[in-house]
Amino acid sequence: MTPLRWGLALSGWVTLAVVTFLADVTVLRVTVTTVFVLVCPGLAASRWARSGAARLTERTAVLETAVLTLALSLSIAVLVVEPLFLSGTFSVTRALLVLAALTSALALSPRPGGGPRREPRDAPGADPRTACTGRSEPPTAE
Repeated sequence: MTPLRWGLALSGWVTLAVVTFLADVTVLRVTVTTVFVLVCPGLAASRWARSGAARLTERTAVLETAVLTLALSLSIAVLVVEPLFLSGTFSVTRALLVLAALTSALALSPRPGGGPRREPRDAPGADPRTACTGRSEPPTAE
């Protein structure tokens, strides 16, 4: 497991500890909470949408990941906070608790589809000349 995934998994719990133990209007509390809510849930969720780590070297892929991260983070935050508001049980601590648990679950769970992508194998006994063409017979020489 990569350090990024462990950092994402722990980020919500660190934010929850900061919110619990610091005074209401400290700069550190506001900064840590804002960064967590805007980045961490979306980054943990966007890990599932990326096609591969090799694309992250391109500038457009980095920008695409940043925009996707922000959009997913805001969407997840709204989906967590709205039921708490509607039920009359909203508090910052409860919302961060749910976001921390969700971020940890997304960061620590394996990527859909298992490990790295592999080429499909041919069936045993299949003729390699016809495996990729979709034809039932080998191509004829003209």
